[in-house]
Amino acid sequence: MTRRFWLHQVAGWSAYAVAMSLSRLSFFPLSYMVVAKGVLALLGLACSLVLWRLYRGMLARRATLLQIIVVSVVASYLMAALWTAADNLVAIPIGRALLGREGQIRGLFGLFVGSVYNAFTLLAWSLLYFAIKHHDALTAERVRSLRAEALAQRAQLDALRYQLHPHFLFNTLNIISSLVAEGDSAAASRMISRLSDFLRHTLATPPSDEVSLTEEVEFVRRYLEIEQARFEERLRVHIDVAPDAWTARVPYLILQPLVENAVRHGIATREEGGTLTVEARRQGSGLQLEVKDDGPGWDPAGNGERVGLTNTRERLARLYGAASEVQVTSGTGGTHVAIRIPFRDGQGAAR
Repeated sequence: MTRRFWLHQVAGWSAYAVAMSLSRLSFFPLSYMVVAKGVLALLGLACSLVLWRLYRGMLARRATLLQIIVVSVVASYLMAALWTAADNLVAIPIGRALLGREGQIRGLFGLFVGSVYNAFTLLAWSLLYFAIKHHDALTAERVRSLRAEALAQRAQLDALRYQLHPHFLFNTLNIISSLVAEGDSAAASRMISRLSDFLRHTLATPPSDEVSLTEEVEFVRRYLEIEQARFEERLRVHIDVAPDAWTARVPYLILQPLVENAVRHGIATREEGGTLTVEARRQGSGLQLEVKDDGPGWDPAGNGERVGLTNTRERLARLYGAASEVQVTSGTGGTHVAIRIPFRDGQGAAR
């Protein structure tokens, strides 16, 4: 139990004890009311801890609203009956010691009335507990969303920073210059258009954290078209997307850093170049994304994980929690990155 939980418990039941102690001062001495109602509050606190364990299990199992209501009503009354019976037994020695008179055990009707009264108290406690937990869940979701948005913006800035890297711009502009010098103005115009579209897409801010897989693959294609003009036959690209996966929603710029890593660290390091493969397919309720290259590979244990991979893991954890998974296999045969996220249909994205 957290410190905040106990603060709420102590404050709430202390206020209950004070209110009950002041309720009948005209009929009983203050000392008796303080002791009797203090014990009543302690018994109520004990009952609330039993309900807390029950409710915590229900929330962990993600019980429905109807189940929560039914269990809360039934459990509150049952605990109230135990609370009333226990208080009735304790009240006898307290009355004997502080009032000098013998008390008596209530009849069934008296216990029933007392149980109903106490049940409303425990129901109020239950309502406050679920309200606080709901507020905490909304706050956590808001924080998670803000962190995911911040990571998405970071990925966007990281992508832009790399694309504006002097070597990238130099190589791209050098290709355009060569095409102009060779008199191939049509090809030069296409390269300028590709570079312009690519940078514009990198700078654009999507309306949400997710875009369609169609848009993401198209963005990757623009990047690879520029790199293919640079590497020519050394860069061979294979994109394989299952027909039912095109409309899936994926995090913005989720493939871009993985493809960049494959080109920079896998293909560019080999004189003969290599093959870059991007695959996507639906697997049950999930979407499987894969980026593979046949480069020299690398050792994560010895060299550390690439920045793009680290950022990808963080983004997916913020967006999907335990529902996402990133697997990296790297060796002499190349690097294989596999991502699994929940499948969400974009409803309207076209191939």
